Amino acid sequence: MTAAPSPSLNEWSDAQMRVSAAKMAEAVSATALVKHRPGFGQTVRPAKGSVVAAVGSAESEDEPDYFFHWLRDSAVIMDAALILIRNGVDADGWKQRFADFVRFSLGLSQISGRRFLAEVDFRSQTRPELRQYLRSEEDIAGVEGDRVLGEVRYNADGTLDFLRWGRPQHDGPAARALVVLCAFEAGASYDALADSAADLLRLDLDYTLKHGGAPCYDIWEEEEAQHYYTCLLQCAALHAGSSWAAAKGTREYASRLSVGADQLRDKLEDFWAPENGFLVSRLMPPGRESLKALDFSVILGLLHARMETGPHSIADDRAAMTMDKLEALFAADYAINRSAGPGLAFGRYRGDSYVSGGAWFICTFGAAEFYYRRADAFSSERSAAQGPAELIAKGDAILETARRFIPETGEISEQFDKTTGEQTSAKNLIWSNAAFISVWQARKNALARNRQ
Repeated sequence: MTAAPSPSLNEWSDAQMRVSAAKMAEAVSATALVKHRPGFGQTVRPAKGSVVAAVGSAESEDEPDYFFHWLRDSAVIMDAALILIRNGVDADGWKQRFADFVRFSLGLSQISGRRFLAEVDFRSQTRPELRQYLRSEEDIAGVEGDRVLGEVRYNADGTLDFLRWGRPQHDGPAARALVVLCAFEAGASYDALADSAADLLRLDLDYTLKHGGAPCYDIWEEEEAQHYYTCLLQCAALHAGSSWAAAKGTREYASRLSVGADQLRDKLEDFWAPENGFLVSRLMPPGRESLKALDFSVILGLLHARMETGPHSIADDRAAMTMDKLEALFAADYAINRSAGPGLAFGRYRGDSYVSGGAWFICTFGAAEFYYRRADAFSSERSAAQGPAELIAKGDAILETARRFIPETGEISEQFDKTTGEQTSAKNLIWSNAAFISVWQARKNALARNRQ
């Protein structure tokens, strides 16, 4: 019997989009799940509007505990939700989830570290051998006011996370502001949501204006410095927020946001290292060095900021030069990239040792999206070193490589092994699925534009 032909890339990606959309839906308002952390005396039941980063960690002890609501992850997922709404994929369901997300996010701003200490005896309920992982009372007491937005992640029930972590991180409010602005730009007020969304947007813009360019932990939550990803998203959020504020008639506020955006745009130039030929991911404090200067977070920043033209946009030649360096790095470092096929798998940075230290789906999808978006940007002008057809072909080759390591069930983990391709770390990472929705849309846009 002759085997059935494999689905085309178009057919496979449309089918995977539906699987990824369903996986995303399982993570938003996952009120039926329960996470027990017996060593910490904690039971978490997600609240409506929360976004769990990996629902599998509710019960599994074999993967990282990602049963939290991250500001950054939730913003990426809601950005993908807007794509689904525009494509009519469970549009009513996602409009409701988006509204719930906005309300849950506003509720997080009411967290008080001092109130938590008065109400929760978290230290005595934690087993003695695990108390080394607890935050200090002094640290928790400082979680008040706008510092709540630098908390990075929260329990999915909307309560404060009392575990030690890489704090603060300043990219989450900027990412969330960009998503809300995108919803407003699309005219998606979602009935009674408009006022709540505007309140959340103002909260995030104020935080971003105050902490623009300030040192914080990176998106990998490992190293404190000034980070390209964070500064770029902050710049994009303040710039777009200024236009929104001006349209609302708040000229003084719009002017302050615009000035903040201009200052960050100047700061971004400090990340260009002509001697290296790439945009560095971080500016370290004096006397400290990092081995992560060449880091895929730069490309993720270019994608998430959604600046389509000009410096530090997807069309910037320096972005292409940075991608060239990342291609050379992962082509040399990953055994799976030495097998047959033109597409590469991408990870975070050289020497990554987290879990398998291998390729990440968000990076591999991000690389494909980068080329699709470049093709879209240069579809009407042939100033790119490669034409749109070549750029789309590069994106397709990378997407085909990712496809090789995704099972027929469509489940997408956080990582896949750099030697065997086996999926590792968190199963069904929701950011991985959201990243697929994003690359699926970018491919559709590039193909449509270049058929004209």
